[in-house]
Amino acid sequence: MIHSPDFFVGGLLIFSGLIKLNDPIGTQIKMEEYFEVFTADFGSFFHYFIPWALEIGMIMIILELALGVAILIYWRMNLTAWLLLLMMTFFTFLTFYSAYFNKVTDCGCFGDAIKLTPWESFTKDIVLMVFVAHLFWYRKNYKTTFNCSDRERCCYGNGYSLFSCRNICNPAFTVY
Repeated sequence: MIHSPDFFVGGLLIFSGLIKLNDPIGTQIKMEEYFEVFTADFGSFFHYFIPWALEIGMIMIILELALGVAILIYWRMNLTAWLLLLMMTFFTFLTFYSAYFNKVTDCGCFGDAIKLTPWESFTKDIVLMVFVAHLFWYRKNYKTTFNCSDRERCCYGNGYSLFSCRNICNPAFTVY
């Protein structure tokens, strides 16, 4: 029972990341939509992110996948738990803002595979935040099951993913 939060959170992050990785252009479109809302509501600074929506989306997807795997293998749980808490705090605020002010009608959390209303997405984030709080609270009790000493592989893999999506891939799975 003690390992339920890590399997749930890690599995959900990997599932969400793989859904978005299947359609990076759909993620780009959703990121552009959020940046347009931020530009209108918080200032023109966010307008400069719109041309970089694909790259920012890919970084978000890679972060989701990496955190999901890191949780499942208990890799650097102190760092992983902090990054996860920061990410979830941001997305919980984002989904609340979107729901309360009715800004973005589909959060894009699971791409086009599972459509969530803003309030459903906010509720999902609150439930997920309970599990993340558990992981954060017990972060120092987890011992790694995998020792990765070759950090360059991660950097090269992430760089290749960004290059591939920008220059090679042409998927169009969205309804847009």
